[in-house]
Amino acid sequence: MNLLGKHGSRPSRARGLRRALPGRVPSGRVPSGRVLSGRARRSERGTMALEMVILAPILLILFMFLLACGRYFQTSSLLENAARDGARSASQARSLGDAQTRVDEAVTRTMDQAVASCKASAAGSITTAFTAGTPLSVEVTCTIDYRDLGLLGIGGDTTITKQFSSSLDPYRGIRDGDTP
Repeated sequence: MNLLGKHGSRPSRARGLRRALPGRVPSGRVPSGRVLSGRARRSERGTMALEMVILAPILLILFMFLLACGRYFQTSSLLENAARDGARSASQARSLGDAQTRVDEAVTRTMDQAVASCKASAAGSITTAFTAGTPLSVEVTCTIDYRDLGLLGIGGDTTITKQFSSSLDPYRGIRDGDTP
């Protein structure tokens, strides 16, 4: 039996059907080869628009959630850096007043990269006694405004606080705030 048909070349095809190019389906046909009626073709009209109407809000909410998380973690990292820089520079001061000034300068310098709402509300303070040989702790706080992300239902403010400690040299001379 000859597998190539009567004439020895190709298997015969039904008359009137054109062969589809790879990746294309002839008009009115589905990949299985069935012919679709006009009604079936028309019922698929607008499905892409419907899918976009359903998916667009979900993708927008996901994007805004990622934006809120990114804002939180960036600010948290900046606060950690500000607390560390403030504690290290304050540990080199000779008086409590000078140490607080150094903390404020470190916080201002580090928080210049932060979001506007946090930049305006950032504050650092020394939370332990300024005594030789003891750890000096600095606490930095700031408030992030999420009102621009109101679609998520966040819409409020979030306060973040970070703390860092650095030791004061036990053999270093420390002055009172007013004593020269």
